[in-house]
Amino acid sequence: MTAMLNLNACQFGSTNVNNDNTGPNIWENPSVTGLNRLQPHSRNVRAMSVAYKKHLHGETEKVPIDTTINPCICLDSSSLDLQQSSPILTSKKGWQFRLFANPNCIPQNYILPLEEVGEEEKLTTWCEQSTQVPSNWTLTPSHKYRNQPSTATTNEEVEHNCSCNIHDPPRYTNVQMPFYTLYPHVPEKNPTGVYRLEFTLTKRGAWLGSDDNNRRRVILHLGGVESCHFIYLNGKFVGMSKDSKLPSEYDVTSMIRCDDTDDGDNAIPSSCTMNENNTLVIIATKYSDASFLEQQDHWRGMGGIHRSIFVYSIFREAFVEDVFCKANLILQPTSNSTTTTTTDDCDDGDVFLRRCTGRIDVQARIGRGWDERVEGRNIYYNEQIPYTMKRHHHQLGGDDDRDDVVFEYKMLFQVYDPDNLPLFDEGVDVSAAEANPLIKDVHQRFNLLSFSAVIPGYVRAWSDESPTLYRLEATLVQQERGKNVAEDTVVVDSFSTTIGFRSVEIQNRQLLINGQPVLIKGVNRHDHSPTGGKAVTLDEIRQDLMLMKEYNFNAIRTAHYPNDIYLYDLADELGLYVVDEANIECHGHYDFICREHSFSAAMLDRVQRMVIRDQNHPSIIGWSLGNEAGFASNHTMLYGWIKGYDSSRFVQYEGAHRPAWGQDPHNYERKGMGTDIICPMYPSIEEITEWAEEIAPRIHETRPFIMCEYAHAMGNSSGSLADYWKVIKDKKGLQGGFIWDFVDQGLLEKDADGNEYFAYGGDYEETPHDANFNINGMIGPDRKPHPAMIEFKKIAQPVAFSFMLHADKNDVTICVTNQRYFSSLDDLQWKWALKMHGFILEEGTSSFPKLMKPKTTESVTTSALKNAFERLSVGTVIQMGLEEVHLDIGVFRVGRTTRIKSVSELGKYPEVASEQFAICTRRKGNAIHFLPETFHHGPTKQNLFKDDKLSLSSNSCRALLSKQSTSFEYVIDSKTLIFGIRPNLFRASTDNDAVKQNGDQLNDSSKPLGNWLRMGLDCVCLDEVVTTGSPTSIISTANIYGQPTRQSYLGIALAEKLISSMGEEERHTKVHLGSLKQTINIDAFGALDVEMQFELNESLTDLPRVGIELTVPSELNETMFFADGPHENYSDRSNSSHAGVYEGSVSDSSTYVVPQEQGNRMNMRWIVLAESNGRGRLQVPKFDEDVKSTFLGAISGRQGVLIASTSDQMPQFAVSRHTDASLFSSRHVNELKDDQDRIFVRIDAAQRGLGSGSCGPQTLEQYKVNGGRYTISFCIKSFGYMPVK
Repeated sequence: MTAMLNLNACQFGSTNVNNDNTGPNIWENPSVTGLNRLQPHSRNVRAMSVAYKKHLHGETEKVPIDTTINPCICLDSSSLDLQQSSPILTSKKGWQFRLFANPNCIPQNYILPLEEVGEEEKLTTWCEQSTQVPSNWTLTPSHKYRNQPSTATTNEEVEHNCSCNIHDPPRYTNVQMPFYTLYPHVPEKNPTGVYRLEFTLTKRGAWLGSDDNNRRRVILHLGGVESCHFIYLNGKFVGMSKDSKLPSEYDVTSMIRCDDTDDGDNAIPSSCTMNENNTLVIIATKYSDASFLEQQDHWRGMGGIHRSIFVYSIFREAFVEDVFCKANLILQPTSNSTTTTTTDDCDDGDVFLRRCTGRIDVQARIGRGWDERVEGRNIYYNEQIPYTMKRHHHQLGGDDDRDDVVFEYKMLFQVYDPDNLPLFDEGVDVSAAEANPLIKDVHQRFNLLSFSAVIPGYVRAWSDESPTLYRLEATLVQQERGKNVAEDTVVVDSFSTTIGFRSVEIQNRQLLINGQPVLIKGVNRHDHSPTGGKAVTLDEIRQDLMLMKEYNFNAIRTAHYPNDIYLYDLADELGLYVVDEANIECHGHYDFICREHSFSAAMLDRVQRMVIRDQNHPSIIGWSLGNEAGFASNHTMLYGWIKGYDSSRFVQYEGAHRPAWGQDPHNYERKGMGTDIICPMYPSIEEITEWAEEIAPRIHETRPFIMCEYAHAMGNSSGSLADYWKVIKDKKGLQGGFIWDFVDQGLLEKDADGNEYFAYGGDYEETPHDANFNINGMIGPDRKPHPAMIEFKKIAQPVAFSFMLHADKNDVTICVTNQRYFSSLDDLQWKWALKMHGFILEEGTSSFPKLMKPKTTESVTTSALKNAFERLSVGTVIQMGLEEVHLDIGVFRVGRTTRIKSVSELGKYPEVASEQFAICTRRKGNAIHFLPETFHHGPTKQNLFKDDKLSLSSNSCRALLSKQSTSFEYVIDSKTLIFGIRPNLFRASTDNDAVKQNGDQLNDSSKPLGNWLRMGLDCVCLDEVVTTGSPTSIISTANIYGQPTRQSYLGIALAEKLISSMGEEERHTKVHLGSLKQTINIDAFGALDVEMQFELNESLTDLPRVGIELTVPSELNETMFFADGPHENYSDRSNSSHAGVYEGSVSDSSTYVVPQEQGNRMNMRWIVLAESNGRGRLQVPKFDEDVKSTFLGAISGRQGVLIASTSDQMPQFAVSRHTDASLFSSRHVNELKDDQDRIFVRIDAAQRGLGSGSCGPQTLEQYKVNGGRYTISFCIKSFGYMPVK
């Protein structure tokens, strides 16, 4: 029988095979957070790896000195696959992987080097499958665990199969744990992955040192492993750690084997083993006691090594253990709060700040190898104590009878500006601080060093607008006591970090960044890749942050755990404020763990290691204690430690506003330690208004109000963003927040037919699960922005406009407001477009006032725009009031040195702001009058056919209608252009209406979907139809009824629960909803005028919509419309949409992961649906001599139909290949089947707003639809069809 590995033995430094434990399993013991793990530090290991690779390739650009001294190699699969001319680290097989049923099923020989394993054991227990690192084993394609049944449950069974058929799918849960076991215990079925890497390391001198005088230590760095991991190297136990989202490091110097290849003449001690492979084994359990601290709302237990692995080497006897630099921006006091600025105060006109002084406050540590023993006294007083090491002379190769040699170590500091120029003439040497007046408060206690130094001259501030970065370099030098400094000083280590000078303060209910109350336009971000799960690539991280900047976000909350260090590097570089959040969430045990003494050390460990790792990033303005983990003594301990260690940033925690027990509504009057920010989640607009106007002044609150989560972006969502921000900008103390969240957490899959879709909770047959509640991002899993992103971009734009029409109506003055806090608008340029009836008449470019100060408004006049007004007689048009005229403005980022004159060229640059002004409004869709006669002028008549249908005919066009129905057909000769029309009171529910896959929301009073289905709104019918006609019109009246449960929605939990809850009689009882009056008229040109008048029962509240659905042939698949656009918009998410003529194609209904209502446009004037003509897509033309000729030019050579509003109350519309019932019944986009014969045009008098009710406030009352009278008036006319001879 194969001996099994005992992971618990590692607590005693053993790999004993005896599984009889005397204590708890180490993976179920929260008091053990790690073994043999090195102290945390802020050294950027990834940057070391990149720079060392450049150094090896002879690249000449400047790299930080520590990376040229210290070798650092990445062990990721992608790095191992790269072929180098002189490889330092090679691996023939790469990473191999095997999955076991639980931590007790791992054979002992799995940690051993291959040469130490017997052939018989290899045959019975070995499994060699390649894998990628980083990755999640639940998603690795080569393993296919998700589709295979579980077979191995005992140790005996493990002996006879490779155990790679263990079923371990991805699991998504929100509040509930993915298993049913109380902490600290986890399920016995606890999938455990074993990773093996066999590799050879060359250049021994670089890694371990060439002799005893140059000894080095080798460090293994694991960026992130879920959830508890154990490391073995060449059969020996290295260490273990918990916390999936922070790195852990281990000293492997005594275990690593290193080849002496390419070491030249370096002597190799005879005791060293050479020319041997290394076998690195990393064992990761899916669950551990740490899982109870990691109950975040995302894919749980994805398993495995999901961040990069590195191995690096530094000097052993003494090295720079860590440097913490607070780069303080010292604002000069002024007589008032308003910043006084002149051009002399600015950096080339770009940054407006008072002249600022920089000061660095540095705490540094000198480390030493764990086996380096140092003599010391047993008592110390307040004195400066240099760091020294005594070494026996024989260690240096000398005679034994000579005196011992004492080496002194000291650290030298230098700060480099953005141009890589040193700021201190001779650096900072604290040992000579008395001779340098810039250096203050020096304290040296052997290996600990602390000091402050004023930067000579002035510094440029770091902010989101101007992310100016400096570099601090700390160099550790060694000198034999008594020797000449210049000749005998040896550099043994160096530490380099980017820094940024900025200040973070809280005063008078304001968060001040560099003295300014910057609004936090933030978003929460989970790590997520559609193909890698929690293993996110660097390209995906960069793509996320670039999108944030493009859409005017300025802040990130790392929800709900520390991110890869690369994200903070990018935030520093791009200019994004960061709230760095600890990996602590206990949502399912909300009141428990925050009070458990057994978890106190683990919680503190997570906070300390996060803060120390990330402490030097200027982008980080605040720390978060975690999320939804209750609030008790453990949290006040965390708060106290952070404030004691780093007072330069704020600390926030949402739970500090809750009652002492439970997650009941926020108590804003609760005081005490725990948070420097009032940071609730999902408060209503009414709630934040009450806080600003009444609560905060009454209790003398001094903290600002910044929502940690709001505007839940699940599916088609984020309604009322503009309403939130109107209050935020108007009320003192309200300072923004972080939208939940950034990316939909869908996993890319393919169905049996090869169609792609994104999977979510329940798609892997896992239980329990929370369905699609993790599909709540502003962008899709594929990083395609949702329309809500455009809405936020408009709200958060850096420049605002207003306009004033001159008295003669022939000119307009544009007023510009610089909404930035530190910068001019010199890097921006704007263009204008004058529109008539949605078509662009004329356009041009313009520049902003030079050196325009932040938070100021200036008027600008544009001669080209004035000339356009005069040339086009806009003033006359306005006075007559016959035309609809708009002025559009777009702002683009071109850079401070670029000026663009061409409109088309300017449009190639990133757009950062937009605005539209309605100069003259005309509501009715007069495009109908642009169309000529369809054919010859023919008689108008009414006929009664044998099949009981009424007909209106004119000019070869006919409207056919059954006497027992209001649905009609619109036919031109034998070509049917409108198949039918029906009243439409239902929409494919958004996730805010209710999560349709959550049956528990059926009876939730805040979710209207259940009530819609009970009333049968998804299947309305008309009864008691009465139809009368005249030679030119047909009038029909009918009663509207809902038919509950008439539609079947297999697999939609909420609908299925409704059916099961209703009795037989209730299911077959129609619900009276109101009445409908339909009037159809036909004119002499064949145009059909339609009026639909609804009288809905006054008792009906919160309806989805009131409208109609037209059906047209599928070949009318190209569209051009005059409405608000170009993107979809709704009554409570329309701030970013502008009236205009836009082209498009029929929606494929794949905007959202879960099919639902989408594609709506407000304020429809008209829409054209046309057939393809083989000469290119339908496009909005350039303006011709007048609007009519422009319109006719657009449809020239086309056949189709025009639908135009004929009422001052403009409707809204959407065009789709799917009915609402089809969208509602589908869980994924691959389930949608395009109708091959029909296209559906939905026209609404009203539609419910979106809100954010999936997790937060529902749709505001002013955006809801209730019973009453609604009218839709429109005209239908064909074009381009020739008469049949």
